[in-house]
Amino acid sequence: MAHRRIGVIGAGAWGTAFSLYLARKGYEVLLWVFEEELCGHMRRNRENAFYLPGFYLPESVDVTNSLSDVLDFSEEVVCALPSFAVRQTLSPFSGFLSRKRILVLTKGLEAGTFMRMSEVFYDITGKGASVCVLSGPSFAKEVAEGRFTAAVIASRERELSEHFQRLIHSDRFRVYTCGDVPGVELGGALKNVMAIGAGIIEGLGLGMNTLAAYVSRCLSETKRLGRAMGALDSTFMGLSGVGDLVLTCFGPLSRNRAFGMELAKGRSVKEILSARHVFEGYYTLECAFLLAKRFQVDMPIVKELYLIVYEGKDVGSSVKEIERRAFKEED
Repeated sequence: MAHRRIGVIGAGAWGTAFSLYLARKGYEVLLWVFEEELCGHMRRNRENAFYLPGFYLPESVDVTNSLSDVLDFSEEVVCALPSFAVRQTLSPFSGFLSRKRILVLTKGLEAGTFMRMSEVFYDITGKGASVCVLSGPSFAKEVAEGRFTAAVIASRERELSEHFQRLIHSDRFRVYTCGDVPGVELGGALKNVMAIGAGIIEGLGLGMNTLAAYVSRCLSETKRLGRAMGALDSTFMGLSGVGDLVLTCFGPLSRNRAFGMELAKGRSVKEILSARHVFEGYYTLECAFLLAKRFQVDMPIVKELYLIVYEGKDVGSSVKEIERRAFKEED
């Protein structure tokens, strides 16, 4: 087991941090890096200075710009790509991927198709592909530091979930299994959307009472859409639901929360997106808004966030719109 090989696709903060964790477990890791400049820098300096500075890459983590090399390297492949890059990057390698055991770390929905990430992989590789998803409250920096983390793995194949559970679990990274794939993925995707609003609340100085109420109502909206899409309410009360939602809405390391804080300061969406980091909540927001329409689900928070981010509505006006909603029974 000590010499097991694992390929990781995507060298952002999360892909790099997860590679470091796997190396600490004793695995050999080959990490695919999209940017040639970054790949060369990581090979020379043993550090991902672009996305996760300050962490040394041990010898057991090698880097490459060749996706074919990663797919030849291991039977287990971890995907840590941004949601918008998964299909474009991996479609040319569908034949290779259909023979692998795939663990998806990506949290998001695909623009246009509204597919969850596991569905994108099944669409790319065929329905027989072996796909798991991992989700839960897990800031990349804290995983890289070796701090305790807990997450949940979901797959339509119980044996596959248990395989990756055994592969990943340790006293520093506790892994649970779950059979509700839609619930696990929707919780991980929608929390990025909701974190934008949490950042707006923080940026406007509206207080902790407001933020706590907001997060509670975000959970209600997530459960409503989840029900319509075949997820179980109970899943949203676990690590991939409320756990990840709380971390992303309150945690200072949350990029999507930072996105909302910048909006509250009056910066334009275009300015914010020009930063090197990926804001998954921005891309998932449009999907969530359109899915709510498709399934006729009441999601007032998602609606107002969509109007702010995609149609330029004034942040203060949206806050007032939410505050003035008619009273109702809590759901």
